[in-house]
Amino acid sequence: MTLYNKIRIIFFVAIVLSTAFFSSYLYIQRGHHFKEHEKRYMQTVLFTLKHYRQSKANKSAVNFNDENFQYFLQESNFEKIKDTNEFEILQQAHMLHKRSLRHTEVKILRSKHRMYLFIKHPRFQLLLHDQQEATFPIEIFVAYLLSLLFLLTLYFWLTHSLKPLKTLQASITKVAKGDLSVSVKSSKKDEIAQVSNAFDDALRKLESLINSRQLFLRTIMHELKTPIGKGRLLNEFLENEIQRESYNAVFERLELLIEEFSKIEQMLSSSYKLKVASYNVQEMIDQALDLMIMDEEEIEEQVSMVQVEPFVLETDFELFSLALKNLIDNALKYSPEHKVSITIYHNRIELSNVGEQFTENLEAYAQPFYGKRKGKGNGFGLGLYIVQNIMELLKLKLEYIYRDGKNLFLIKKYK
Repeated sequence: MTLYNKIRIIFFVAIVLSTAFFSSYLYIQRGHHFKEHEKRYMQTVLFTLKHYRQSKANKSAVNFNDENFQYFLQESNFEKIKDTNEFEILQQAHMLHKRSLRHTEVKILRSKHRMYLFIKHPRFQLLLHDQQEATFPIEIFVAYLLSLLFLLTLYFWLTHSLKPLKTLQASITKVAKGDLSVSVKSSKKDEIAQVSNAFDDALRKLESLINSRQLFLRTIMHELKTPIGKGRLLNEFLENEIQRESYNAVFERLELLIEEFSKIEQMLSSSYKLKVASYNVQEMIDQALDLMIMDEEEIEEQVSMVQVEPFVLETDFELFSLALKNLIDNALKYSPEHKVSITIYHNRIELSNVGEQFTENLEAYAQPFYGKRKGKGNGFGLGLYIVQNIMELLKLKLEYIYRDGKNLFLIKKYK
């Protein structure tokens, strides 16, 4: 879950809780307000019954238009509904509360946002209109709106403050793809700015180191080409044709090595652009063997290849051939027999040689100059490191198995 989603959830919960709090408070206030109204209504009912009993005691007809009764209704904010309108209102009204008192049925009704008190006695019935306006608690509503406004302001302020994180993430993604020219310098003083500036400083140092390394490697490769060119020129003056061909083969191998170094330098600096297409694996193995500084007789004697099934792979021809070349070279170099077997299946390549089992996992041996760091003079140099990096770049899987006294390396696709 992203940080932005976590912030959204927190503020959503805060808004829900705030809404629940104000709704509960409003409900409680409404209930309290209704009880106050009910108290006033019951006082009116009791006074009405008292007025009826006094009229009965005086042996006179009940007169609800009496001046004293009308004065009481006016003081209590009630108005008597005319008999002609009473039936229509009773038909449309919605009952909110019902109560029985001394053989009298009391109903509190609502119709068209108006409140009514209906008193039904065995001897009379009376419908009163409540003239007291039901005021909405505006202060509660204002407080709720202010709390929502505060939460929303806080949310937008916080998300705006985190925007530089997205910029930093995008810059890191570009760096991961090999673009070291990005800059994430910030003039702000918050923690995100401090992280951005620290990352930018590290990036500039890394860029400087990579540029220095590239310049160093390119200078070496350039300087190596000069003696090779002079050697080729002097080789043309040799009278012995066999020697001349042998030296030409050596110079060609050296030029291939320089090109290999160039590809490795580009790959490690993330400036190499893949040329992906469909290739038969056997063709790339043949190319890898051509890159080996070995005679054909040596290759026939030391390398055995069997194609059980054709294996077509979507990959970069030159880079994959370079990885195979380094893997074959390592297998020959660190085997007591100096032999390697290559088997091609429809979904994998297997390279095996007789040798000692790895004491650590493949990732440890794929570190640069693993053997020298472990005090082994004849240990692994850059071969497996180059192979592992090429496999990662080509999105292929390199596995190691020790079986029947043999080291077995498998190259296959990720499922």
